Amino acid sequence: MKKGTRAWLAAGAAALVLAAALLLLLRRRGPGFVPELLSRDDGRGGAVAEFIKVKLFFLSETSRYLQPVYREIEMPEAREELYRRFVSLLLAGDGAHIAPVPAGVQLRSLHYLAGRQMLLLDFSESLAGSFPGGTAAELEFIYYMVDNVCYNFREIKKVKFLIGGNESKSLAGHIDLERPFFPDFTWIQEP
Repeated sequence: MKKGTRAWLAAGAAALVLAAALLLLLRRRGPGFVPELLSRDDGRGGAVAEFIKVKLFFLSETSRYLQPVYREIEMPEAREELYRRFVSLLLAGDGAHIAPVPAGVQLRSLHYLAGRQMLLLDFSESLAGSFPGGTAAELEFIYYMVDNVCYNFREIKKVKFLIGGNESKSLAGHIDLERPFFPDFTWIQEP
């Protein structure tokens, strides 16, 4: 092979690697949504409450993508409490859409590790015990949680799942839970 041909092949390979890395970065970064801070008075000139408008994504029977639904959460003083309220909305679901969460699953605790930009979600042991199983069901649950959290809270770049306060190998024997998950916004459908 000629020296010039090798140089072109090397340059082409480098360009492909750079393009793939850029696509991966853009996919993980997600849309430019920023939750909106709202204020309301009680209508009698009294206290003013602050709310944050978030965008939740749920499954629907008509699409394979997560569908957007807006909700408002009253702003607590502690940021972790805001995350807890948000995850509670995800677990509660929405009557018009599907939340891929087994019945009875509860969030035991959560912790935000600012240095690692990671949210630890510790679910009750009923998550693994009542999970319907199957790779698709596990992925739906995982990315339902990860994409929703990372989409609404830009400071969170990844999510780690615990079950009963401990690391677990998987939910129902298919997807490895030993490492944190980064968002995959290809599951989200923007209007």
